[in-house]
Amino acid sequence: MTTAKDLMKQPITVDRAASVADALRKMVNDDISRVLISDNGEPIGVATERDVGLFLLTEQTERKIDAVPITELMSKLVTVNHITSIEDCAQIMAERDIGSLGVNFNGKTQGIITRTDLTRYYITKFVGEKRVGDVMTISFVSCYENDPLYEALSSMVSQKVSRIIVKNAAEKPVGVMSFRDLFRLSMVLGKEEEIVDNSSGITVLFSRKGLISKTGFGATAQVKEAMTLNMITVEHDDDLTMACTTLIENDINAAAVLVNGKLTGILSKTDVVRAIAAISKKKKDTI
Repeated sequence: MTTAKDLMKQPITVDRAASVADALRKMVNDDISRVLISDNGEPIGVATERDVGLFLLTEQTERKIDAVPITELMSKLVTVNHITSIEDCAQIMAERDIGSLGVNFNGKTQGIITRTDLTRYYITKFVGEKRVGDVMTISFVSCYENDPLYEALSSMVSQKVSRIIVKNAAEKPVGVMSFRDLFRLSMVLGKEEEIVDNSSGITVLFSRKGLISKTGFGATAQVKEAMTLNMITVEHDDDLTMACTTLIENDINAAAVLVNGKLTGILSKTDVVRAIAAISKKKKDTI
């Protein structure tokens, strides 16, 4: 039986006294989607790039992000014992709709497992079990490459999603825009009410009002200026293990699903976690 201990990694943490700017800097520098928040070395919470992105776009005060404690954004860290099976981990993550679990040894959290780890696990254990079309998410948020940036970001905020699919006029997927793209954009486009941080060799410029405003640069910039080009695609009838391999090899969290060249859905690592949970439940029910 594969357990949480077998797949866990060392967590990347920031202290509970850290600011939102500190957490954002860590995510950008280490190219990660979440950080754990620790108290005297013990992880107590988690903050994701989605948490940071939604905060930056919806926070209404004039506070600078280096003055906002990361604890305002963090969620409680859900943990499992190190001997918990990966199938049970997937069940917990699916039921709670979370992207990571702390791994506990004798009352102390010493590791973390994520959706990425479970996606790798699927490749090794479940060949032939599911097709992409069996587990993909049909509903998704999309926009056009020439749309004003503020419209796409407004959709991301209202739908509370961390990515938006970008299409061309022919309805073909041409890219994806995520909060990670937004963080990169914020480093070069901020012009008004800037928040500047040069302490780690990068400059973080973020105009919250400018990005999502009809009068700021979010109105003049187009989605294609911020998106990641050439969104990776998978086919509806592909074996899910093939699609998981595509996600891992391209270091992405989601891919567009095509049927005869037409965009029909999205396959994400969240869908893979749910697939593991469903397969596990079905096996338990037949015993």
